[in-house]
Amino acid sequence: MVAHGADPTKVDEETFTDICIMFSDGIIGNLGLLQILGNHTAGVFNSLLPKGKQPYKLQDIIPTQYEYLFPPLTEQDKKELANKSLLNFVKSKPNAPKKLLEDKKWHKT
Repeated sequence: MVAHGADPTKVDEETFTDICIMFSDGIIGNLGLLQILGNHTAGVFNSLLPKGKQPYKLQDIIPTQYEYLFPPLTEQDKKELANKSLLNFVKSKPNAPKKLLEDKKWHKT
């Protein structure tokens, strides 16, 4: 912080927490590397699998870090995702009711 001209005594708690998280995450780099290497490893393993076998996923390769990278959804988030998926499915129908596309109660902004 000092190197960038900020006074460490004037940094609020939330910003300080964000800085600590960025520092422990390697300022994005380590998390990005973990994702890329995990996906690459899964791809290599999947290319070696015989036909019909269950493919490897990122959570199979890095199970302990997977929840850190992609925190589990809350029950509310799961419901919202299901509703959005259903609405998008209905909207994709050629004869979808126009009110689905226009009515504000269907859209969350």
